[in-house]
Amino acid sequence: MDEAKKRIAELTAELNEHCHSYYVLNAAVITDAEYDDKFSELRKLEAAHPTLALANSPTKRIGGVATSFAKVRHGRKMLSLDNTYTGAEVIKWFGEEKDVSLHPKIDGASLKLVYKDGELVQAVTRGDGTSGEDVTANARTIMTVPLALIEPVNIEVVGEVYMRYSVFNELNRQLEDDGEDLFANPRNAAAGSLKLKNAAEVASRNLSFVAYGTATDVAGVTTQRALDEYLECLGFQSVYMLPTVSSTENLARVVAFTTVVELDALIGGCDMLRGLYDLATDGLVFKVNSLEKQRELGDGTRSPKWAVAYKYPPERKVTKLVNVVVQVGKTGKVTPVAELAPVHLSGTTVTKASLCNANEIERLGVDIGDDVLVEKSAEIIPKVMGCAKPSPGKSVWKMPAACPCCGTPLVKPEGFVDYYCPNTVLCDDQIFARLKHALGKQCLDVDGCGDVMVRVLMDNGVRRLSDVFAFNKIRDVVKASASVRFYRGRAAAKKVPLWRKLHALGIEGMGKSRCQDVASRFGTIRNIVDKLFELKPMLGEVVYKNFVEQLDADEIERLEGHGVVFEDDRASIGLLSGKSFVITGTLTTGTRDQVSRRIEEAGGVCKSTVSRTTSFLVIGEAGGAQKVTRAATYNVPTISEKELYEMMGVPMPVAQETGDPNQEF
Repeated sequence: MDEAKKRIAELTAELNEHCHSYYVLNAAVITDAEYDDKFSELRKLEAAHPTLALANSPTKRIGGVATSFAKVRHGRKMLSLDNTYTGAEVIKWFGEEKDVSLHPKIDGASLKLVYKDGELVQAVTRGDGTSGEDVTANARTIMTVPLALIEPVNIEVVGEVYMRYSVFNELNRQLEDDGEDLFANPRNAAAGSLKLKNAAEVASRNLSFVAYGTATDVAGVTTQRALDEYLECLGFQSVYMLPTVSSTENLARVVAFTTVVELDALIGGCDMLRGLYDLATDGLVFKVNSLEKQRELGDGTRSPKWAVAYKYPPERKVTKLVNVVVQVGKTGKVTPVAELAPVHLSGTTVTKASLCNANEIERLGVDIGDDVLVEKSAEIIPKVMGCAKPSPGKSVWKMPAACPCCGTPLVKPEGFVDYYCPNTVLCDDQIFARLKHALGKQCLDVDGCGDVMVRVLMDNGVRRLSDVFAFNKIRDVVKASASVRFYRGRAAAKKVPLWRKLHALGIEGMGKSRCQDVASRFGTIRNIVDKLFELKPMLGEVVYKNFVEQLDADEIERLEGHGVVFEDDRASIGLLSGKSFVITGTLTTGTRDQVSRRIEEAGGVCKSTVSRTTSFLVIGEAGGAQKVTRAATYNVPTISEKELYEMMGVPMPVAQETGDPNQEF
């Protein structure tokens, strides 16, 4: 027993040290095979002597499946940073202060780690800043989160969970192969992964953690730079140790700037270097270096008074326009899409970008073979900005005469800028787009119905939405697990609110907001048809004409025959019946879609824009100032997330799988 105890302690210490060397210091000491052998030996010893296993054993990084995440109140608020966009704004922020710490602004999810006697006891998300969620089991799977510190201290460490670009790109490749929706960026991937219920799945996402501060004072440490060094000594990855794709000068440093010119030069130099990091950075963080001065300046309501973020403008690069292809949407509208020579932009490789329509291409003056400027709107959506070297009178790409899918001549309705394929019945691209729209998250939200499943359904004769509900041979064409998801998702889709069913019909101009308005007013499809004269003032002449012409009574009858009833009982009995809501900011009880679903289930309606008809504006953490101003202008009451659930008459629930990303503190 004594020998086993000694060997378990030796292996635990040795393996933790190797993990630190590999994941934090990026300097492997032993081979993967040697590590696996030692890990296997430790696991066997612990299995034989379970009472001897240590709390910081590497075998305990992965726990089980969580049913929920407990709410935890922060002892000290976790705040977000105010943003600046010019060197002059940064200079103004710090005033006379010249000794400033600088590091990259990591684009991930904020997290606080609590250690007692050097052992990790709790990990809490930022949430609304006042309280967050306990994600300890998931945090333990992150290899750059020490399970035990090098010193047995009591400390609360704050930092950012992020996903390396290399990991993010591989994850999206896997999701694409599985027919699942892709993550838009590493920030969303990191935040969503941190909230997964299964710790083993979190471990497979290979998240990272960087420490950049503490929520507790550290005796003897007087500067931000010294604090970063202390965190490194405890075993953390600091902002001075971030992973890069090649050897490069680290951006983190202590600087003394005196003029706007000097600071602009520094910011520009950092911008050139940050592309070499293997992680998303969207700016720089400036902090007063003196911890004593930080304490003197204190915190504001939403952000500290001793730190500010500088946000970089969207990255723009030159690449070649290799080709222009046209995509056919659910209404037959044809959209030109640029195929680009691969270009690395904001951490991902961009190969495609929308060109909107023929008029936009004429304005941009681009043609196949041109060198074009490309940037990412909000660092997410690739966009062609024009020719790198504009030349008046040069050739410009022209729209084809026929549909690329079915060969039908394209038409351009009078007064429209878009071209359309009129073959709504036989054009496979239109059928695919309609089914994908109807089954997607903004409509019926049928679980498991990504691009691959829609193609499978079409290959097996599904052409209309009603065919989806009639098709009962899915088990013969997909894996058992996929078929179970499909059947469950399809059953749940029959119970969604009326507006989602209206939206799923794909009538041109009937977006989410209009469908919500119509469903809220009429309650059933029968009432809508019986009172069409009331609909025209709500929709306007063009959308009303589309509604009358495109509403397929036979298709609705077929859908109702399969149990998809176009009637909204909730709207008459829910506690939020007749009320409309707009949400702004980060919510602690789930994603915006999840909270919107709860409002709908209580009879309410969620909108994206504040107007005179809005009943309430729900304000989460870091809510948009513009929406708050509009609410005041229209005398729309503002309520907190807690007050929303009080109106529903239910306790505040725990957030589900996907969490909203938090800004860095």
